[in-house]
Amino acid sequence: MAKMITVDEKVLADIGRGFTIPARPELLIKLQDLMSQQEPDLNEIADTIALDVATSATILKTVNSPLYGLARSISDIKKSVRYLGIQGVYSLVTSCLLKRGFEQNNSGIALDEFWLNSTNIANTAVYIGKQIKHRISSEKLFTIGLFHDCGIPVMAIKYDNYQACLDYSINNPSKTLPEIEESLYNINHATLGYYVASSWRLPKDICQLILRHHDRDFLNKLDGSELQLAYAIIKMAENITYQHKHFRDCADWPYVCDTVFTVLDIDEYQYQDIIEDINEQLI
Repeated sequence: MAKMITVDEKVLADIGRGFTIPARPELLIKLQDLMSQQEPDLNEIADTIALDVATSATILKTVNSPLYGLARSISDIKKSVRYLGIQGVYSLVTSCLLKRGFEQNNSGIALDEFWLNSTNIANTAVYIGKQIKHRISSEKLFTIGLFHDCGIPVMAIKYDNYQACLDYSINNPSKTLPEIEESLYNINHATLGYYVASSWRLPKDICQLILRHHDRDFLNKLDGSELQLAYAIIKMAENITYQHKHFRDCADWPYVCDTVFTVLDIDEYQYQDIIEDINEQLI
């Protein structure tokens, strides 16, 4: 299994003091408490979510979207919870709350565009997972896809010139974005994302993947682990989404594509089929 990497406690402490990190929302705390019970009550979970009007509206909009392909629309939260299941609705609630944790007026990047891109990656990851009949839940893939770059808005709030850093990384693909960030700021968005995910008490394997999602050596020693499978799916989802928007591969793809194909057990033709199918669903 892929070796887990830990982050120095001093680094984590410095992040807590020096960066604007969205606090774990009260709704998420309540849901985590309810889900930790031996037999979670779906009705109680639904009632708790229903108290948050904005989150409820987002869940209903999502579950009735073409992505789920329902024959008839769902109009209340309890039915949504029963249809999505506990993990599914928890994933959607978490994603909704994460987006609300950052304010545009404090950010040096366009957050609407950032979250649209993250959502496209998350949905693409779910689609890829279904196509390859993997053993990772759609909810986990969606959460990883949405959270994997959540350190970027944290960087953008802290540093006024952060958009210039992103632009530089596009034109210098031989270096990973975290490497460029480290050279400029002595911190990187992957570590910040790990901190956010950990403070929100996401599962440790998801936190680990957020920390290492730009590690181009992650698949060098294949071990058949779920972590490597999830990494491969996310890297492919990133590239498909990037290609859809920019008509070229993202910086990491040439360094990982061969091993991604090996892990997912697909070839270039199957990859192109996935691109053709998912492009119709991307915004």
